[in-house]
Amino acid sequence: MKIHPVFIMTAPVALLVASVQFAASDPPVRPSDPPVQQSTNAPVAAPDAGRMLFLRNCAHCHGADAHGDDGPDLHDLGWTDDQIASRIRKGKAGQMTSFAGKLKPEEIHALVAYVQSLK
Repeated sequence: MKIHPVFIMTAPVALLVASVQFAASDPPVRPSDPPVQQSTNAPVAAPDAGRMLFLRNCAHCHGADAHGDDGPDLHDLGWTDDQIASRIRKGKAGQMTSFAGKLKPEEIHALVAYVQSLK
């Protein structure tokens, strides 16, 4: 069997193009995707993601720097993650609205990480 010289020259290029197309078909990783902890597959919230959520949902009461305005200062709060998450979900009657219907659990987790990072 005789192989045409053009095939010999183009076959490696075709393989390269196919591998690039295969790699391009993988789902893209977006900056908004939460990182995943290797050992448990549980999301690890980055304070930066929480900061963006904070600015969109909380800063109008707590101030853009979280030092308080209508709402209290959130620096060195001294609360557990569960206490902060509960307050975000449930709110506080007459003082803070509930965000349970507005924010996804992973967004609340990111907000908790951000609030805990405030020193």
